[in-house]
Amino acid sequence: MARPRVRLVVTADDFGYCPRRDEGIVEAFLAGTVTSVSLLVNGAAAESAAELARRHAIPTGLHANLSEGRPVGPARHGASTLLSSKGFFLGKMGFREAVAAGDVALPQVREELEAQLNSFRELLGRVPTHVDGHQHVHVLPGGQTPSWA
Repeated sequence: MARPRVRLVVTADDFGYCPRRDEGIVEAFLAGTVTSVSLLVNGAAAESAAELARRHAIPTGLHANLSEGRPVGPARHGASTLLSSKGFFLGKMGFREAVAAGDVALPQVREELEAQLNSFRELLGRVPTHVDGHQHVHVLPGGQTPSWA
């Protein structure tokens, strides 16, 4: 009996965080160590990372982020349960605590994730190959699967 073919997928996340990290990720992809990347669309180097992904035909997914940096969606223009008073996401532990306390408005989560998906489409001209979560926010209890997932 033939054995099923097994394919190991090694994804480098935080693509778009900063140029030096992105250079290392691309080097690992070109060496065959990494098979895909997850783009942080609100990262400081998201645009240049998207260009690298296009240039090297790197399979690229969305690294959904609700814990670090600034939002790309409507929350960036005003008050949101996702943000600190300074306009940044609450941080990994701050977000987890807010979710546990029931202080996160799920419609705002949906808006931000949809905005990140739209940003991904604008940067790469296509939908992501996969979606995962920055700092594992995608596995926190109390969430709902977005309609686009």
